[in-house]
Amino acid sequence: MPGHASVPHLGQLTPYHVFDPSGSQPVRTMRFHGSQRLNLMRPTRMPASSRRYTLGDPVQLIDWRAYARTEQLVIREHFDEASCRVRIIIEDSPTMNWPDARLLKAIGRQLCTKRELSWRLGLHLCYQYLKAGDHVKLYRLQDNQLHQVSARSSTELAIHFEQLQKDAFQNFDKLPLEPRSVSAVHAERSDVLIWISDGLNGIPQWLLDKRGPLTSWIHALSSLESDVAWMRSDDSYFEEAPVHREYLGDILLEKQHLQKGIAQWMESMAEQWLKVHRHYLQVHDASSIQRYLFHLEQSWHTAKAALKGERIG
Repeated sequence: MPGHASVPHLGQLTPYHVFDPSGSQPVRTMRFHGSQRLNLMRPTRMPASSRRYTLGDPVQLIDWRAYARTEQLVIREHFDEASCRVRIIIEDSPTMNWPDARLLKAIGRQLCTKRELSWRLGLHLCYQYLKAGDHVKLYRLQDNQLHQVSARSSTELAIHFEQLQKDAFQNFDKLPLEPRSVSAVHAERSDVLIWISDGLNGIPQWLLDKRGPLTSWIHALSSLESDVAWMRSDDSYFEEAPVHREYLGDILLEKQHLQKGIAQWMESMAEQWLKVHRHYLQVHDASSIQRYLFHLEQSWHTAKAALKGERIG
């Protein structure tokens, strides 16, 4: 997309991208709400660990020196982070293998498919969670069949990424996959669940039924679905409602029929997801990596997060 050439985008995402808000030194903040803050009930002198005493608190945690100065009972606790259970599901349907080579050649662009984008996202998240010490399971959903990808360490995930990148994200025969039943995965307990898909096959009912503290849909699309300026005058679009009509490309672009239709579909899919779960994030291959990481760091209790290179309609 014009204007994005110099900005690192998600079509270039690797497992090793780390969020660095300062721009100068690495900051270990890439937990994506996976960590759980625990009170280990150990005394400490750190002011950041202070709070007011409440009835029932252990008296050994009271800072008596602070009480002597202020006559206020202050508790100083030591906090730490605990690992959590993370489940990442990547949908690998036929629609994810778009745009194909024929279309890219016709419009003269070099873009990754939605399949490649989804696996870059999934492996990146899995790698970062593993580096942070969380317990991660990675699944591939294809034709309503689930397979678990071996993800025992960040090193193994890096090997998977290098192999898939070498094969242009087309050959999954070399990945260590084990079949898993949908019912078993649905019954699994998880603290964080992330579904990565273009949504063109709908949202699986078992995902809508699954409950968990933090569940997110990363809606992975192609930039060609967000910006239809690449269409030619002889391209066409068939609309079934309100009456059967076929539009040529020039009419589509002039009247924005296709843009409006896509925007309405995206909105309806987001609303369907957010009736049940907390977080929705829309991305495409030209989305900024930095903005993507920034949105993941924001509260997942908000209604909706949209990340698009150009707003539709």
